[in-house]
Amino acid sequence: MEFVNKTVLITGGATGIGFGFAQNLAKMGNRVIITGRRIDMLKAAQDKIPDLIFFACDVSDPEEIDELFAQLKKAGINLDVIFNNAGVLELWDIRTQPIASTDIFTKINTNLAGPIALTQHFIRQADQKRENYIINISTEAAIMPIPIMPLYSSSKSGLNAFTKSLRIQLMDTRFHVIEVVPPATESKMTTVDMKNTTKLANPVVFTLEVIKKIESGKQYYAPSTNAKLLTFIRRAFPEYGLKLIDKLSRKQVLN
Repeated sequence: MEFVNKTVLITGGATGIGFGFAQNLAKMGNRVIITGRRIDMLKAAQDKIPDLIFFACDVSDPEEIDELFAQLKKAGINLDVIFNNAGVLELWDIRTQPIASTDIFTKINTNLAGPIALTQHFIRQADQKRENYIINISTEAAIMPIPIMPLYSSSKSGLNAFTKSLRIQLMDTRFHVIEVVPPATESKMTTVDMKNTTKLANPVVFTLEVIKKIESGKQYYAPSTNAKLLTFIRRAFPEYGLKLIDKLSRKQVLN
């Protein structure tokens, strides 16, 4: 498979990893559509890549997801590839920090229910005589949860389970289901929300690497040393590893 002459939808495509995919895929001759909540950021992305098409869509809102696919159908756009990339995280100690119920639902929906609803729409509109690609952007927190980010960790773990289930359901079809676990990558989420001061991957470089791996047939891609270490800890020392992750993450994000 080559990413050429495909029609691609990227959620959260105005910044970070999503925008990295948009840049690379547009250069490769694809029709790239991005979504996001903020019109100003979508327009700024289009200013940098004039060929981009954008639709405002909050993936935590089921009505906006339905409306997005209604607009795509009205415009005569059939997607070949979807990147479920949009995501949000939180720092939440349930003992001391109340969160409104609506905020809990919004965060879970953004990371899990939204991608599931988007994927169902994508499958229903796809030309099943062609090769179709569902690419879910996961996280290392799906390998081992970060206790101070319980909603992010649990929803992304759910996305991992959904991806595995979907791959089995679609195994005899022309749908390809891929999960990508990025390393720490330059973005507001990484530098501001998670206060990561280590060396970060460049989103344009990393996403080009991902594209090449998908083209080669890779179904699961978690290239970082950290992902490999977390996988080992989960298998060998699950209880101790979880306590260690909690201690280290609290020190990083709360200090």
